[in-house]
Amino acid sequence: MSNLKNCTFAIFLLVLMPFAGLAFAEDPIRVVTTTPDLADIVRQVGGDRVEVISLTNGTEDLHNVRPRPRLLNAVFKADVLVQIGLDLEHSWLPQLLNAARNDRVRPGTSGFINCSAGIEPLDIPKATTRKQGPDLHLKGNPHYNLSPIRGRQIVSNIVEGLCNNCPECRTEFQANGEKYLSALDEKIADWKARLAPFKGAGFIEYHPTWTYFANDFGLEIVDRIEAKAGVTPHASQIAKVSETAKRENIGLVVSRPVNQDIARKVATSNGATAITLPHHSSTKGKLQGYIPFMEHIVSTFEKNLNIANR
Repeated sequence: MSNLKNCTFAIFLLVLMPFAGLAFAEDPIRVVTTTPDLADIVRQVGGDRVEVISLTNGTEDLHNVRPRPRLLNAVFKADVLVQIGLDLEHSWLPQLLNAARNDRVRPGTSGFINCSAGIEPLDIPKATTRKQGPDLHLKGNPHYNLSPIRGRQIVSNIVEGLCNNCPECRTEFQANGEKYLSALDEKIADWKARLAPFKGAGFIEYHPTWTYFANDFGLEIVDRIEAKAGVTPHASQIAKVSETAKRENIGLVVSRPVNQDIARKVATSNGATAITLPHHSSTKGKLQGYIPFMEHIVSTFEKNLNIANR
């Protein structure tokens, strides 16, 4: 009787296996991303084939994200993890990956997509000691997402990564990627035309952030309020940057909300505008989506830069 039961159970499994395979094939790929920018692009490329969660909402300082249980649960369940890289998430993502114990999304696997692949880093520091500041990025400036031109490489990396995880969906992912790149290229042409009158114009930033954006549009970062990355500037440094703002006829000082008071001090020294700008798109509100986010960034610069002295 026992042998008969075992045989019956084995036959039952053999009958169910083909149907189980079909069911799993229809399940969406569970993707977690470290930023809303990446989540939006994954949705554009993956369509209905993906289910996406961003581990951050676009307002956090990505140097100081707290690995909460919600994030741990998302990484534990994920089939794919997508990161910015260049050590932007180094203070919290490795800890989260270790705690989640999900071998599918560990670095080196097909489930781990590093969007900095193929990006040539800017602002690689010449000095690499902690004396240069606690937020020093040894691999270079990680804010390449603020360059829509480099955003094309992000799209390509995500297309390739999703194809590696679902080869049977390759044609669909590639077609979606090309469609999105076409829309992005159209916007890049528009943004370049709108900022062309400001070529050579200068602005001041608080933290080393906007190098890639300035590089795309021929703008100049004439000074930074932080003398050392991550270190609150002394009064003498603020005075020096304020003098630069006057001398260079700066129209725009850019900072994150947490630094806006100091940015305003510099801006008011010559009637410039201090603007707080996020470094990523948002999971809520009008800045949802990478292209709408970049439109907001370009529009802000367009409205506040002073024409360069030629």
